[in-house]
Amino acid sequence: MNKQERIDYLKNEINKKLNQLQKFKEVRSISSSDKQLFDVEVRKVENMIDELEKLEKERGDINMEKKIEKRNEQYTVLDSYLRNGETRNLQTTAYGGAVIPENVHNTIIKKMEETSPVFAKARKLPSVSGTLKIAKEHGVATNAGFVEEGEELVMDVLSLDDVKLTQKRVGAAIQLSNQLQNDAAIDIVDYSVNLLSRRLAKVIEKSILTGEKDTEFRGIIGSAIPTVTFTGVASDVEMENLQELYLAIHPDFLTGAGFVIQRNFFNAIAKKTDANGHFYLQNGIVNGKLHYTLFGLPVDITDALPDNTPVIFGNIEEAYSVMIKKGMGVTHVTADTKNALRGSRLIVLDAYMDGAVTNEQAVSKLILA
Repeated sequence: MNKQERIDYLKNEINKKLNQLQKFKEVRSISSSDKQLFDVEVRKVENMIDELEKLEKERGDINMEKKIEKRNEQYTVLDSYLRNGETRNLQTTAYGGAVIPENVHNTIIKKMEETSPVFAKARKLPSVSGTLKIAKEHGVATNAGFVEEGEELVMDVLSLDDVKLTQKRVGAAIQLSNQLQNDAAIDIVDYSVNLLSRRLAKVIEKSILTGEKDTEFRGIIGSAIPTVTFTGVASDVEMENLQELYLAIHPDFLTGAGFVIQRNFFNAIAKKTDANGHFYLQNGIVNGKLHYTLFGLPVDITDALPDNTPVIFGNIEEAYSVMIKKGMGVTHVTADTKNALRGSRLIVLDAYMDGAVTNEQAVSKLILA
């Protein structure tokens, strides 16, 4: 079977499977064994779609129709769950919740990144079972060099520390009235995903920057990173003090670096000018988007940093790592007394993550003493 014949065969098989799954969904009551069969068939379709996309990409004719159809299928299933508590087509948990389909999970992560630039820049690590250990070099090797023929190279004894990432539960909840649920003009899935992901993003951003409790991430400002200390208030800080932050990180990590500045501190320095009357803070284009810049580097504004540590500078992607468990859980509560009396329903989104600084040389902080 040549490549074109394989593509035609996969298209026919995918259409057959999708028709079978649609008929399967129309059955109102199914057994647990039937549900397992449904899940197996869904995975077969996904594998065939992946193979089809790969073949079409090799042929230079990428057809996204099937991928979109699969995504819409998953959104329809989730929408049914959010509106009616219908779980027969979702992978459910032991506690009555449901696991969000992968495409919806990725959409939530994307929306969280749009809300929080800090979370967007942090390095994302794949999910693992148990504890994830990240090795980091302790110190810098200095004994590399040229030697004469026959001479031995000087060896460095590699000293490694490790950072352990476990899993911390983080979540958000929303209560929706039945009137809102019954309004067919409202996209319940999109509304819920947007609101809950924005709330999650803000909580996670704060934990990345300032987390210190055992139930949180290990925050940047509490880590052993280079520090610039200024004695005085925010309005007295000079640009030279902020340039010290620039010089505090390792030069290898300047590409991709930027400032994360507390909103009040940003307001305090926004009107500072140089000797020629030019504002230090400028508007510039960073990665195709309009952005504040300082010394030509992007500035992100946050409400999460405290007054005594109002500025973080560095390459967040190189400095900070976040482990995300793949499956996000969504629980739909309608049958309890409180929601029944109020005419409402509760939607809870939660996830299991952990984060920590994994390279102290890539980030620095300003402390107001």
